[in-house]
Amino acid sequence: MFDFSGKVALMAGGAGYLSSPACFGLVEHGAAVVVADKNEAALNALIEELRRRHPGAKACGIALDIGDQESIREAVETTVRNFGRLDILVNATYQSVGKLVEELTGAELDASLHLNLTGSFLLAREASRVMKSGGSIILFSSMYGQIAPDPRIYHHPLKPNPIEYGIAKAALEQMIRYLAVAWAPRNIRVNAIAPGSFPHVHQQTQFPDWMKLLAAKAPLGRIGRQEEVAGAIVFLASDEASYVTGHVLNVDGGCTIW
Repeated sequence: MFDFSGKVALMAGGAGYLSSPACFGLVEHGAAVVVADKNEAALNALIEELRRRHPGAKACGIALDIGDQESIREAVETTVRNFGRLDILVNATYQSVGKLVEELTGAELDASLHLNLTGSFLLAREASRVMKSGGSIILFSSMYGQIAPDPRIYHHPLKPNPIEYGIAKAALEQMIRYLAVAWAPRNIRVNAIAPGSFPHVHQQTQFPDWMKLLAAKAPLGRIGRQEEVAGAIVFLASDEASYVTGHVLNVDGGCTIW
């Protein structure tokens, strides 16, 4: 089960907090992994750690600006040039301004939607063009593409999850359904995962009372652990999910069911 021997994965935004464990998961199961990220320091550290834990692993890092169509094209071309093919695309890139509704400008909203939606669409389309024998495309949504943040649990300096982020994730979920239908004849599956509350470690340390409020929102009674997204990604990327497409897999402790 979960044999990725001979498969090549492009992990866009792969050096991030939630996406990096999936890089390890894919490598552990035999995939060649190209990690594409704009954070050079995090990218280099991840590649170094991948090679330390898995000597001989086929892994490399490249720069990616999801807002630049040429950068997107180069990331896909570099992947194929280095490993001969592309079978799996995971897009964990995102952007948010972080302002309150009353503060957000139209220009800021447009720029955020361009990065979160247009960039995601262009990357998926570019990847699909080189998936000659089918493939799996996995986009990152969020529970906030399905529900609104509860402003009652946010207190200064914390702000509710920003509106531009939620708008983009809701639209992205429709995008995966549309692309799943469009590319099904080519055996390219398109799915998404929707993480729930996965605050970064530094937030957990800095705001312990907020962690309790977030935990209470989930039927499982806790926040998510960093590594708990990796299994969902590995599953959707695998042949074991060969009959799954157009699906949004919630990894949220049950937050969206009540």
